[in-house]
Amino acid sequence: MAKCKSTYGLRARTLAWAIQASFVAMPMILPTPVHANVNTQQTNIRALSEKGVYWYERFRFDLAVQSFNKILLIEPTNASALRWQGLIDLARGDVQAANVWLGKLQLVHGNNPFSIELQQAIALASDKRQQFAELRYIADSEQVPANLPQRLRQLLPQPPLGEAAVQIYRLMNRTPEGRSYAREQVAELARQYPDDRRYRTLLAELGGAGASTLAQTPGSAQATRRPANTNRTKPAPAVQAQPTPPDVAANLPAPPEAPAAPVLSDFEQGQQLADLAQKQIDQGNKTEAAKLLQNAVDLNPSYPWFRYDLATLLDDQGDAGSKQAARRVMDEGLALDKGQEMRFAAALLAARQDRGNDAVALIDAVPRENWTEGMTALEKRVQYGQYLDGLRAQERNGEFNALASSISATPKWRAEPEVRALEQNLQRKRQVRLRMSYENAIIDGDEGVSRIDSDEIPLQLDLPIDFERTLFLRADTLNANSGRVNPATASNFAKLGTTLPTDPAIASDRLDQNYKGHVVGVGVQTEQYRVDVGTTVGDYPVNDWVGGVQWRTSLGEGSLRLEVARRMVNGSVLSTTGAIDPLTGETWGGARRNGVSAVYYQAFNPTLDFVGIARANLITGKNIPENTEYNLQGIVGKTVFQRPGHDVEIGASLFLWSFEKNLRFYTFGQGGYYSPQAFGSLTFPITWTGNMNGWSWQAQARVGASESREDDTALYPLNPELAAAAAAQGNPTLQTGGPGGGTSTGLRLALERQVLKNFVVGGYFEIDRSEGYNPDRLQLYLKYSFGDFFELSVPPEGVAPYSRF
Repeated sequence: MAKCKSTYGLRARTLAWAIQASFVAMPMILPTPVHANVNTQQTNIRALSEKGVYWYERFRFDLAVQSFNKILLIEPTNASALRWQGLIDLARGDVQAANVWLGKLQLVHGNNPFSIELQQAIALASDKRQQFAELRYIADSEQVPANLPQRLRQLLPQPPLGEAAVQIYRLMNRTPEGRSYAREQVAELARQYPDDRRYRTLLAELGGAGASTLAQTPGSAQATRRPANTNRTKPAPAVQAQPTPPDVAANLPAPPEAPAAPVLSDFEQGQQLADLAQKQIDQGNKTEAAKLLQNAVDLNPSYPWFRYDLATLLDDQGDAGSKQAARRVMDEGLALDKGQEMRFAAALLAARQDRGNDAVALIDAVPRENWTEGMTALEKRVQYGQYLDGLRAQERNGEFNALASSISATPKWRAEPEVRALEQNLQRKRQVRLRMSYENAIIDGDEGVSRIDSDEIPLQLDLPIDFERTLFLRADTLNANSGRVNPATASNFAKLGTTLPTDPAIASDRLDQNYKGHVVGVGVQTEQYRVDVGTTVGDYPVNDWVGGVQWRTSLGEGSLRLEVARRMVNGSVLSTTGAIDPLTGETWGGARRNGVSAVYYQAFNPTLDFVGIARANLITGKNIPENTEYNLQGIVGKTVFQRPGHDVEIGASLFLWSFEKNLRFYTFGQGGYYSPQAFGSLTFPITWTGNMNGWSWQAQARVGASESREDDTALYPLNPELAAAAAAQGNPTLQTGGPGGGTSTGLRLALERQVLKNFVVGGYFEIDRSEGYNPDRLQLYLKYSFGDFFELSVPPEGVAPYSRF
């Protein structure tokens, strides 16, 4: 049996070579007819070739084959047609058939450029397929290796031609060295093959000099029309130069007088109009091109491809009216002819307009046994597009666990670049991350009383639980320093504690109001919610817990964030950590906001947005009265300057604020936090945000004005006996309120730098200047991923201390 198979294979190969030899020898054996007009024959061959490429570009390989078969009937050894037959079989996935055409080419013409092009295309589709796929993959990676050009040059034994050249030199363009080499090689190919439009197009894409000059080389043949941006699943080749074989060129007789111009059919006129339209498109005259194509359609109303060319030209205009006009062109064609060709052309337009369901419905009406390769390719492209849209929707909605399941459930798309990019971003959500900063804040005031000079070192460790949930741990160091009360100044000491500084019972070490400790916490967060709980620990006078639940959702055209939380009240050492009475050793302060807040955001258009904020809190603490707080804020921002990497915005902010009690003082029972009964401010910020070359920055300057009112307040609000004792010692017991306000200014500068792919550093400086309130804040921070990436924040985003969550 094995012997039979071997004999059969030998006979088959012998027969194949015999057929090929006969095929080659046929022109020599048969008497050569005397052609009345050799130029007419060459013109017909060129027209058939252009028609074949036209159908090849539209995946109608059956019709393309017919054109090239006709060429081979006229001229059996036509190298270009033999090459095209091989490329068509290769596009169909039939490598074996493509090799047969290669054998015919090499037998007749040897290793001429057409033979080399087909041989290289076969190699990239067969024995070099895996190697080339790996090089394409690393070319799409975040870090393109420097030796990529060398590896691509070693892929084929000869410099690439045709489609192999387009694919390989495009990949070389990913590195500076490869870009320079690719430009030189493509420029040389464009000079060698002036009729091959692919090289001129690629040279322009690579930014090579001389592309426009080459495009105008005298003697260049008219390139085949190609609809712009048809979203093909495979790159569509352009017409290549079709040189006359040397033996024919040497024996051509002198051309006779030109015959009378023949009468052209409507289709031939339409073809000429379409060719003229392509010339106008190349020159940028799209309006004139549309008129020419409309004339071609009027002459051939039932021919789908003139309609398709017109529709794509209109669609490329980009505005809604033009896109609707493009759709109308194809709908009118369907009203005249609901055949397979018209449906396919209309489906191609629907796909490029992101109407995937319409595209599939149009070709579904054609029996599947009649489908062409192009229809199958279109269906796959639409399916992939819909699949990719679904993945991106899950990513936008923060459904990362579902996204991971969707990618794993459909492995056939997993190798696609877009899916690989989504999966890479997904895997980064599983990376452990560290955020750390140093922050210094200073607010002027009386030493040991209202002054604050705090140092904080926020530290956050992010530990992903899955693709959506992250466990975060907080361990912040907080040193809150107010200084030392001056015992020599009775009026100073009367502002803090319960008695005069000259009391002999006062312990000297209690005059220092400086405290060290930590704010620790744990929480879980996703794109939609955050839950955390923590506490202060250390030598703080008052240690108490904090925590909250935050939830985000879409609301109409905007987004809403709701929060229920218990947080620290900053502003002084007394309100933040509490204080110790120098006489009695009792502690008070450590205020906490317990309440709800809502933040609404809406972008009215790309340059105008609005933020609305509402808060209501009950403020509690140790040995201080409860207090209620309400505030409303509205912020409007308008982008006035925008270009890549730069954005300038002006805004207006209206802030309204009210507390039930005035507790901003520091005597025993007071809270130490600013708490006006009425406050309103109007601020106008201007903000410049930018990012470039691994840097991100934001600069903001603001001016404003405010009005306020404070009620009179008892300095010992919880203890009348203490108030009486203070009065007996000459201490004041009542603080008079009244109106306030004035102008304010502020400045904030922030900068961030991507040092490594997984390491970011940054910092910001902020000052405020207004009547009675002059805080300064400086922070330096770093962000590090134990994986391969930590994104640069635009605008820069520091590490907020847990005390200001």
